[in-house]
Amino acid sequence: MKILKYIFLLLALLSVAFLIFVVTQPSEFRVSRTKQIKISKEVVFDFITDSTLSSYWSPWEQNQAVFSNIKSVQEDSLSQTLILNQQENESYFKLKTSEKGTMVTWNLKGNLDFKLKLESILSGGVDRVLGEQLEKGLVNIENYLVKELNTFTVAVNGVVTKQATNYIQQIDTCKSSDFQKKSKEMLQNMLSFVKKNEIRVTGLPFIDYKNRKNSNGTIVFAMCVPVEEQILTTEGSEISGASFEEFLAVKATLTGDYSHSEKAWKKALDFVKKSQVNVDETGHYIEVYRVSLPNERKPSKWITEFYLPVKQKVVNKPKPISRPKVVNPDTIAIPSNSIAD
Repeated sequence: MKILKYIFLLLALLSVAFLIFVVTQPSEFRVSRTKQIKISKEVVFDFITDSTLSSYWSPWEQNQAVFSNIKSVQEDSLSQTLILNQQENESYFKLKTSEKGTMVTWNLKGNLDFKLKLESILSGGVDRVLGEQLEKGLVNIENYLVKELNTFTVAVNGVVTKQATNYIQQIDTCKSSDFQKKSKEMLQNMLSFVKKNEIRVTGLPFIDYKNRKNSNGTIVFAMCVPVEEQILTTEGSEISGASFEEFLAVKATLTGDYSHSEKAWKKALDFVKKSQVNVDETGHYIEVYRVSLPNERKPSKWITEFYLPVKQKVVNKPKPISRPKVVNPDTIAIPSNSIAD
């Protein structure tokens, strides 16, 4: 019994000594990982700076880590706070264009809590523990961008009738590269306006392009929400009421990320060229977000409908060819002053 008592005492002393050893380990750490991703720098940058998408690539579970408090966003870098196990750490991304896409470097520095200190000792160091997490995050970014964004289909549904619609709209202008981010912000603004004013919505949000292609690379568009009755707003309000009458359109459907929208417009235009319709340049160019954020997080499952306004071709009927009149020779009268053989 004494031997067992001494063994337990020895184990307790060793446990205490080990705990003291763990606690006295350096708290500060810095780890870094780099990966080449075969996607343009602009696309990668937009992806990692969109806080609503971090759950798709973060290597930690949502209850373990939270990205917050963006400190700075520059053309090729992002610095923000990463709260890991209730400890604040600094997360820093650096992007550089490479021959095959983008070289992405992820740096993380901060302080270790007891749990991470223990895990680091048992796993061979903090660089191995947190470094593997950074590697996993970079792989998640690549998989999402390369696979998820490039999975799409476009179908042309033919000529349809777009029903007359009342709607409220907010008109704005932005660069083509900023359109997705800008349109998201405007949609949230519109939905807040609808909720605040208790307006009954009758359909899905849509975009009505006022000018899809300007020479300076900008887009003029209206973010719209269909409503039951035509709405009148006060003068000077950024949101106004509008409507359009029933019109014909060539409909195309994109299943996949919105970045492929130009392919859908092109297919609709190709269909027009082979059909008995012409593009109505004065009509409404409509995009309807059938399935999108926040209800569906995966871009490969988003569904966007495109309506290209058209009108029937005017066919000019050819004039009938005049044919010579057939006359019976026996009925022709011979003038009295003619000379007969």
